[in-house]
Amino acid sequence: MPGFRRLLVSGLLCAAAWLPAAHARNASDYSTQELVEALTQRLAKVLRDAPGGDAAIVLLEGKALPLKSRLQSVAGMRLLSQEQLVAEQRANFLIISQLGMQGPDILIDYETPNNASFGTLRVQEQEGKLVFKAEESYRSSSGARATYARLYGGLPCRDGSEMAYRFDYASSSRSGKCPVPTFPSSDSPLDW
Repeated sequence: MPGFRRLLVSGLLCAAAWLPAAHARNASDYSTQELVEALTQRLAKVLRDAPGGDAAIVLLEGKALPLKSRLQSVAGMRLLSQEQLVAEQRANFLIISQLGMQGPDILIDYETPNNASFGTLRVQEQEGKLVFKAEESYRSSSGARATYARLYGGLPCRDGSEMAYRFDYASSSRSGKCPVPTFPSSDSPLDW
């Protein structure tokens, strides 16, 4: 019987040694889909404040483009290509330009031009939840205008689209009617 107890105690000690490792999780253990969904939930108020804003629109650019194969649209989040975004004339969206590991944390480079915000967020896992902390955070209306000019510059404006409402922002009527036929190619505040 003493041999059995030693074997049992040894087995329990081995199992106990594995338990913390099996339950310990950090941000880098989450899938790309889980991270992006959590980010869109965190930014939901900013991303869903448009007419018909039932889903956060996500656009991947730059180093984040290869992530497209790991992401899919789900309830509350639509992944669009740049062509789709422009065709729908979306103004409220999230651009992710990079997502990478830094130790157990994840860093995400992002932009939300509709509220002129961009920067890098550090994603950490704390007590079973993903926590987003601003590593670098900026607000720039000229940066937002530059993004809109890059995406829509020279293209026809379509009445009633999100971009028409955005473009008509300075108007007191906020009618969603395009003030001029095409979007400006410059980021000048006089044009936007």
